[in-house]
Amino acid sequence: MNDAPRPADLTTFANAAPGPRQRQFAGLVCLAFAALSLALLPFVGQPMAPMPGFVASHQSALTVVYAVTTALFFAQYRRTRSVPLLVLSSGGLYVTLIVAIQLLSFPNVFGTARILGSAPATTTWLWTLWHLGPPLFALPYAIMEGDGRRRSIAPERSASVGIAAAVGVAVAVAGLTYLVVAQVDRLPTTVVGDDYWSLTTSGVGPGVALLTILSLAILCWTTRLRSLLQLWLAVSLFLLLLDNLVTLTGASRGSVGWFSGRFEALISGIVVLCAYLHKVDLLYGHAERIAEARERQRADLQVARDHLAIALEAADMGDWEFDLGSGVSRRSLRHDAIFGYDALQPRWDVATTLAHVLPEDRAAAEAAFTTIATVGSLDLQCRIRRAGDGATRWIELKGRAMRDEAGRATALAGIVVDTTARQDADDRLNQAQKMEAIGQLTGGVAHDFNNLLTIVIGNLDMIVRRPADAQRVERLAGSAMTAARRGAEVTEKLLSFSRRQVLRPETVNPNRLLKDFRTLLERAVGETIAVTFDLDAALDPVRLDPGQFESAILNLAVNARDAMPSGGRLTIRTENLTVTDEDGAALPDLAPGQYVHVAVGDSGQGMDAGTAARAFEPFFTTKEVGKGTGLGLSQVYGFARQGGGQVLLRSEVGAGTTVSIYLPHSKEIAAPARPEGPMPLRRATDGEVILVVEDEPAVLDMAVESLSELGYRTLTANHAAEALARLKGPERVDILFSDVVMPGGMNGVQLSVEARRLRPGLRVLLASGYTASAFGEDGLPADLPLLNKPYGREDLADKLRVVMGRR
Repeated sequence: MNDAPRPADLTTFANAAPGPRQRQFAGLVCLAFAALSLALLPFVGQPMAPMPGFVASHQSALTVVYAVTTALFFAQYRRTRSVPLLVLSSGGLYVTLIVAIQLLSFPNVFGTARILGSAPATTTWLWTLWHLGPPLFALPYAIMEGDGRRRSIAPERSASVGIAAAVGVAVAVAGLTYLVVAQVDRLPTTVVGDDYWSLTTSGVGPGVALLTILSLAILCWTTRLRSLLQLWLAVSLFLLLLDNLVTLTGASRGSVGWFSGRFEALISGIVVLCAYLHKVDLLYGHAERIAEARERQRADLQVARDHLAIALEAADMGDWEFDLGSGVSRRSLRHDAIFGYDALQPRWDVATTLAHVLPEDRAAAEAAFTTIATVGSLDLQCRIRRAGDGATRWIELKGRAMRDEAGRATALAGIVVDTTARQDADDRLNQAQKMEAIGQLTGGVAHDFNNLLTIVIGNLDMIVRRPADAQRVERLAGSAMTAARRGAEVTEKLLSFSRRQVLRPETVNPNRLLKDFRTLLERAVGETIAVTFDLDAALDPVRLDPGQFESAILNLAVNARDAMPSGGRLTIRTENLTVTDEDGAALPDLAPGQYVHVAVGDSGQGMDAGTAARAFEPFFTTKEVGKGTGLGLSQVYGFARQGGGQVLLRSEVGAGTTVSIYLPHSKEIAAPARPEGPMPLRRATDGEVILVVEDEPAVLDMAVESLSELGYRTLTANHAAEALARLKGPERVDILFSDVVMPGGMNGVQLSVEARRLRPGLRVLLASGYTASAFGEDGLPADLPLLNKPYGREDLADKLRVVMGRR
């Protein structure tokens, strides 16, 4: 990016502030010449010996001084486009031309006669006109600079305006010259022979002096001599005023006053030029120091580049830079070697890079390079086909965009590294972690189920051997039932963690569920733990499975209870939360949007970082053997993720633990509260017939037995084809009760569709002990009730009530 200052911001002779020493020196110059002029006043009228060639030398020197000063002023105007500088430049050109023309009016310079004019009056009036120039042009400069406003000319017009000003000054000088030469007899008398006293008595000389005094006073008052140019312009006007005084006082050519005035007039022109050239010398020295510093920086930069090249080579990285305008690129050999080349290729651009990317990754790579101009950086991982051996390699590209003053991306620069080895190592590590997780999971499942099956099998074995003892049978059967239900809970938690459980979501207000659940929650944590609710009264509704939500909160409460063996406080808080793009780091895997935040916090022992990192792993537990399954937090995790949300855990040893559940809010209206208390069993009426479809004989027998106890007549089928055959027959069927996963190529959902096509009024109830993936891509239809396996007679009767209540 070009950071060069704009012309108006350059520190130049026109705007550089003078220092105390420069002001003191300027004052000393004025005092010295004022003292000299005062000392000469008694002698200004005395004649001096003739000096052949003095006039020619003096006028030539004046012309050169003012010409050089004018050229410098115009050059500075060209850089700054300042209107006040253009005025001074025009004044310098005016004085240069008038002084050069006055030289032509002197006799014995270029010949014995005068080239312009025929009398001393012409010379005197030209002297008057050039002495009018500096104060006349300094006056508008002082006025414009005094108000502090920046006046500049548009860049496209600055050259033409400068030329127009120069032409205008030349025309004006030509007109004034013609007036003086041709009409000098009609002008007031300013000289008689070599006597200038008429210049004073006519008022012309004092008028010029008064104008000079006025211009000097206004310059000092309005600008306060803030810049070097203003300071030395004031000195120049002061010396020009001394020139007027000693010349008018001497009142004759060749006198001490006349020679002193010529000397002061020359010094008046020189001081501005010398000050300007001194400033140029300072700037030149400053530029030299900057150049030396930049040369040192360039050398340091080269050393840094060499070190970077060594570091990149050691890290097996290649660097690259693409100029987007010209297409020229700069790359290290390692860059091209990563893409399979032994030598640097003659040409390389973004298109060449994309050409090596595999077709499967090319769209993502193109998108990354397209957006780098807007986002400013590149971070891409993709696969390439290497030249030569055609091997597939993983690479990582990182870079950034370089922009111009307008903010447009002009170049791209960055590094490339072959990450194939790292990718392979990551894959192996992930596979090892998966196998470890599977081993831990299967070990935990085997341990728990072996314990439960031991209870079930052992109790049933004892029942079979001595079935006559009713009390003993009842006790053993109850123990086996308890173990079986614990097995069902383990399965349910596993499915919830894996997000495979079939949910029956409702749109509810979590606050209502928590309030209804509070009594059970307080009973679960015990009397030594105070339960506090901090619920947002304006909480948004959420679509979730109420049972799973309550199970998740209960699991968190039980964990909190175990972390507070001596008692403490359990706080449940709810609030609405808006997640933005900036929250991505703090809330990973949550898309921007509206969420309901449910936080369960305790004042317990807390966890260290290692324990907190594994808290959601299934079967991971810090409790003693037999005190926990390690599935509580994993169930919470699965519930939140399956609902489209997230769960985060924050814990500190000795400061407690807070588990935050984030659930997407629902725009639907919350469902009414569920009726309290157990519902009575629904029994069959009017001889209702249920077609039971189940491929597992033992489960089929159990289902038929339960339905018979509820008063239903049953028909059975082992697979979908047999069920359809019976439905095509004349037998009465009121309800189709089918397993979801069955052999034969047709599952329960597909069977229900065919069954309803054959019998449009048929009611359907499905049973499943597996996952939602078994229902296909569209999932379970909303109008099909689902009974989760394992189930008891009461669960079956409750679902049948729902089925028979639908029309």
